[in-house]
Amino acid sequence: MKAQLFPVVLVGALAAIGACSPEQRPEAADRPPAATPAPDVGDRASAATKTADVKLALSMDKTVDASDINVDTDAATKVVTLKGTVASAEQRARAEAIAGREAAGFKIDNQLVVKRKTS
Repeated sequence: MKAQLFPVVLVGALAAIGACSPEQRPEAADRPPAATPAPDVGDRASAATKTADVKLALSMDKTVDASDINVDTDAATKVVTLKGTVASAEQRARAEAIAGREAAGFKIDNQLVVKRKTS
């Protein structure tokens, strides 16, 4: 009887542990709680689309030289970061406005540096 009861008890115990959320499992006591959930595939795809939209809009704008502008998008924080150099403060402001328009719902972190091009 004991030999037949052991597998049933073992399966029941494993099922009970498996049914717990990750934070309720016994081994989770040793880990700190997760800060924020990782972005899912949809968030990453949306971020990639925002990056592409911003890059395309910058390259199509006649008033901004986007040849030295790098666009990065973070899906987890919903931030679009502009890095690189532009020739004037007007181009810097215009690039930020374009990014804001194309990446609605994302914060724009404008790290562009104004550097006059030498001939």
